[in-house]
Amino acid sequence: MGALIQLFSVTANFPLLTADAGPLNVGSGEPGLHIMYTSKDRYVVYLDEPGTVGSFLIGGYDKRQIQVVIDRNFGLKEILRTRSWGSHDMPEQLYPYDEQTAFTCDLGMGWSPDGKTWNYWPRKTRVFSTNADGLLISDDVYALACSRYGLTTNQLYLGKIGTNIYYWETRNPAKVYYRGVVQAGATNYLELPKRVVDLLGVTKAIHKGKDIGFMAFEKSPGIFHYAPYTFDLIEVSFKDTKRVSGKQ
Repeated sequence: MGALIQLFSVTANFPLLTADAGPLNVGSGEPGLHIMYTSKDRYVVYLDEPGTVGSFLIGGYDKRQIQVVIDRNFGLKEILRTRSWGSHDMPEQLYPYDEQTAFTCDLGMGWSPDGKTWNYWPRKTRVFSTNADGLLISDDVYALACSRYGLTTNQLYLGKIGTNIYYWETRNPAKVYYRGVVQAGATNYLELPKRVVDLLGVTKAIHKGKDIGFMAFEKSPGIFHYAPYTFDLIEVSFKDTKRVSGKQ
């Protein structure tokens, strides 16, 4: 099951900005950092406003601040100028692998035929680095994370913010572990709502009082909703950190 494509109508009182963003790292973890990648010869990395977090095509782009970070034969500035952004150019959220590297992530394959089990595999990821010719360096962020950060095959990497790396374990998406890069194992975790079904990656938080956010696929909260499941950025604070019993 690939990432769900949603079309929103968003209005904002900001002028359109198509200038280059300057020295912004692709691994910055900004919620509005996206990529549209067609091939090694055609792609664009751009910074949208924080509320656009996620792999969605969001309306109202002509009223938002959008900064082009890297553009190779994509022509995003012209697309913005002519207001010709269509559903054929779908953005993907960039999650921070490290300062110069980021990755995209889709969901697992979805529910089993009886609707009782969520299948986490296979899941599509792509890793992009500004240090690489052509930008795309891998189709498996988890293998890279296992090699670099010592994670096991059951620990799925969510990304790196500051000096911490974040990961979760299959069958338990409501618990996110985190530790310093040089630590051997996690001693802390953050608890997410039980409605979370799958996790994609970590970004910086959007709202004041929160520290980081996790892009999640979850059961729709509340009684009234348009669909039984939805994508949402679940933001948390480090003050809610819990201690791990043992070592992860």
